[in-house]
Amino acid sequence: MDTAEMYERGVADAHRGEANPTFYHQYEPYRRAYDQTRLHMRKTGTMHIVDVPRVGLNLLLVVAMVVIAIGVYYFTTKGVFVATKIKPTVVILPTLPAAQQLSYATNTPLPATPEPLALKKGAYAVIQNTNVNPLRVRISPSTNAKVAAYMRDNEAVQVLEGPILADGFVWWQISGVSGTGWSAEHNNKGVVWIIPVP
Repeated sequence: MDTAEMYERGVADAHRGEANPTFYHQYEPYRRAYDQTRLHMRKTGTMHIVDVPRVGLNLLLVVAMVVIAIGVYYFTTKGVFVATKIKPTVVILPTLPAAQQLSYATNTPLPATPEPLALKKGAYAVIQNTNVNPLRVRISPSTNAKVAAYMRDNEAVQVLEGPILADGFVWWQISGVSGTGWSAEHNNKGVVWIIPVP
């Protein structure tokens, strides 16, 4: 609709006494026509239609205020929230004979929590999750570096250097029976190849 049509629609809805919420909030010509027409009707006394939504909201507000007032009056006069004073009852517990008395544990120190295993220089590890293809160990920490050795699952290795972040991977220099070189800790899917062992 163009501006003139929206304006005429606003005037017509004002005479009916019911605004279209979508048009009222989104189209300024409609809102202006509706508001001006309703104001004119109030001033001239030609408004014969009751604004049902507004009257309903006002009535609902009055009812809510009455209910709240009644609730406040009830709770304050009936003593619902007033704490009653109750005298404490004294309970005398019997004393057990020495043979039946409970014994309590002494402060025995808990065993030390073992440090979690992690790859670090000098640590030992094992190659895992290579599946069919052996793990390529390279001469430097780079995916483009020349392969120095191939390692298969369960081969024990020692970590010589690392970690180094390169080409989006964490690299460690490892040494095993198959040779020495640099390997990424895991592949780009998060499958870990170098597992720390005690």
